[in-house]
Amino acid sequence: MPDINEPLEFGGNFTVAHAQRMLDFYSKTLISLGYEAKPYLELEERLGGRTFETPRYDTLCHALWMCDRTREFLRASRFAKAYRWIGMVQGILFMNGIFSLAECKDHNRFEIPDSVPYRGR
Repeated sequence: MPDINEPLEFGGNFTVAHAQRMLDFYSKTLISLGYEAKPYLELEERLGGRTFETPRYDTLCHALWMCDRTREFLRASRFAKAYRWIGMVQGILFMNGIFSLAECKDHNRFEIPDSVPYRGR
């Protein structure tokens, strides 16, 4: 398998600082809603390639765990992986009604609120 050339930055206006700010905001939001960081254990073994259905609580705890892991990817300059994981976290937050699609787009455009949203608490 050939070596993967990791990009040296995100490119465009999207910076590591912005990615960190997004992850901080998502973590703060999930913690304020009562979630705690927990990975899915043995996910690939349990799924066996099938569709995965899980309770909302478990899914959002996993999203919080993903925020923590994504910070590790940023520190290791694994920007492509960090970018994919941020997208996955946003997808989980959208599909579970934490943020609308328009709000997630705004977060990508540097419009991150200073406080967590009130709805859903």
